[in-house]
Amino acid sequence: MKFRKKLLSAIISIAVTMSAVPNIIYASTYAGTRTKAEKYGDKTYAQRFMSLYDDVVTNGGTNGYLSDKNAPRGGFGTPYYCPEELCIEDMSVDYGKETTSDVMSYLVWAAAMRDRIAYSGAVEGTGKVGDLAKAWKTMEVMIPSFQEGFMSKSDLSAQYYEEHDTPEEYPTPQDANNTGKNPIHAKFSQTYGGDNGLYLMHWLADTDDWYGYGGGSGKFTFIDTYKRGPQESVWETVPHGCIEKLEYGMKGTRGIKGVFSTDDQVAPQWENKNSPEAEERAVQAAYAANKWGVVDKDTLSKAGKMGDQLRNNMFDKFYKKIGCQDPFSPSANGYDSAHYLMSWYTSWGGSTEGTWAWQRGGSDCHQVSQNPLAAYALITVPDLKASMKVGSDAVRDYEKSLERQLEFYLWLQSEQGPIAGGATSSWHGRYLKNEYLDGVDDEYIKKYGTKTPTEFYDMAYQEHPVFADPGSNHSIENQVKAIQRLAELYYDIKTNQTEVSLKIMAGGLPMEEAIEKILGRWVEWFLGVVELTADGDYTIPTSLDWNGQPKTWIGKYSERTGVTCEVSAIGNADLGTVSSLCNTLIYYAKCHGVSTERGYYPDNTDIASKALYTAHALLDREWSLCRDDIGLTRTEHKGSMVRLFEQKVHVLKGYNGTMPNGDTLAPGATFLSIRSQYKNVAKVKEFKKVYDTVSSASASVKKEAMETVD
Repeated sequence: MKFRKKLLSAIISIAVTMSAVPNIIYASTYAGTRTKAEKYGDKTYAQRFMSLYDDVVTNGGTNGYLSDKNAPRGGFGTPYYCPEELCIEDMSVDYGKETTSDVMSYLVWAAAMRDRIAYSGAVEGTGKVGDLAKAWKTMEVMIPSFQEGFMSKSDLSAQYYEEHDTPEEYPTPQDANNTGKNPIHAKFSQTYGGDNGLYLMHWLADTDDWYGYGGGSGKFTFIDTYKRGPQESVWETVPHGCIEKLEYGMKGTRGIKGVFSTDDQVAPQWENKNSPEAEERAVQAAYAANKWGVVDKDTLSKAGKMGDQLRNNMFDKFYKKIGCQDPFSPSANGYDSAHYLMSWYTSWGGSTEGTWAWQRGGSDCHQVSQNPLAAYALITVPDLKASMKVGSDAVRDYEKSLERQLEFYLWLQSEQGPIAGGATSSWHGRYLKNEYLDGVDDEYIKKYGTKTPTEFYDMAYQEHPVFADPGSNHSIENQVKAIQRLAELYYDIKTNQTEVSLKIMAGGLPMEEAIEKILGRWVEWFLGVVELTADGDYTIPTSLDWNGQPKTWIGKYSERTGVTCEVSAIGNADLGTVSSLCNTLIYYAKCHGVSTERGYYPDNTDIASKALYTAHALLDREWSLCRDDIGLTRTEHKGSMVRLFEQKVHVLKGYNGTMPNGDTLAPGATFLSIRSQYKNVAKVKEFKKVYDTVSSASASVKKEAMETVD
């Protein structure tokens, strides 16, 4: 299958040599495969970036990257996750024409880099600065306008409900007698009381209303999917609208929400969910644009406000004390519920009439959700800092969070270099005793030789936080995205020390030394597993397996962490991952004073020079092999597409409703039966034709058959 998924992450790294580290600018040594002229040429990386940006953003509507139906006034067309319709991504979308807050933040970052090049005059004919403001305006469509009654409530709480390990154990009832109070919302309601809700993005939207929750008229519509524990893969989800008016599902009674609720009569309501990695990346882009002199005061103010309100992600899901191992323990006192890390997600909602509202924090913290650079930006850039209107509380929280995030990386780093999964403040999602469960965690009991997870500030280690199908920390993408931010932060504090960078300590180490410890080991490992093949191609790791646990954190850095990793698969199809890796390697080289010329020499001996050469080679090979008339693309084979035709979706007994398109939503549902419109997609028909020839064969044979489809 041809995928241009997450192409904007590839744009970022092609630009980094021009806009982030201007001393390292190569002339290109490979030409791309293309039947038309590059708009801005491709002799330098700055030209490559502008030519690619022209395809993906400037002409994104024509080329299938941006919706031509939903464009905010003063912005771009709303970006799709990818141009292809059939795109079912682990831990993400179930349809290619959806969009995510992640994609939106990449658009903002790319626009900032485009403005940097325009401002510098490095490429002729680029026009004026201004795309960043347009991109931010576009990103704002992911901030829900309907949050009825939320900011009018001075106190918000979260009713506890048990989380479970499989979708079949859901739904679970909420306990009105077991609630936790959000300790920071009162100040938000005082400070931002004139707003209708939080200035945070919901994570997922149906860009052109493919599902029909917007009435079937092509209207941009917020939807959600994941609701039922770590084993609920994207294949097992039930897509549903974020505003429940009881118009779909079981109309008038249980609606679509009834799939996830024990109530016989579901109240009309709304619910949003943020993924903080996206908001952090938007802040990161504003921070970079400020350095380059291409951001206006209004955008900086909005970025600061977003960072301020993002702090709910630093708290336990039900606002219980960190270390709680009893679901019926009382709500924590104030900041006792703060872990100061960035959780995978948080959620908030209320009644459609605005009579009641609620908010939850997040207990599960994944290494990829951390962004020390964003935390650093919010407390060091005067305009960002001043725009966090809650003031000293926000600055204090981010100083603590910056320290805690760096310590999290120190704790999770494997002995080889990659970063292990994360930690949770709620064992198995229901505040059980921190102990591996017989019959559930047998794999880990056998692997670790113990029934006790190690801990980080009273949070229990998780090899794969949040998602187990597949495990969330197998993906190499989650390594490079996290470490890129750390490398960029390292560059900034190496070139411009601040009071904050000199003050922060992590694991007993000064901030700069702590980051070098992490980056040095990570970069050296990665250089050892990248292969630049003789035919002009390359391979990188695509999946990692983990063994052991990091030692319980005692506040001090240790070289021997106790957790190890090994490469379980290699490949070359994920272009965004390759590009983010190059971004990291270039920053690391620049931090160590490597000259541009070393990027041309394969016989470098020191790690930093090897990093620069590898980045140069990968970027050029990626461009040469993957450039086409509308972007960058590479064939990917996915055996998991067998689940298109076989995956059952759990719907509880007694529920009998319909999807907006009329598909039956009841026990016995499958992925495809509640998405019947997929059957008309050409690529699905192609997979079906192959599947029909092997439908009675073994699982391995069917998987191999699916992998024959390009």
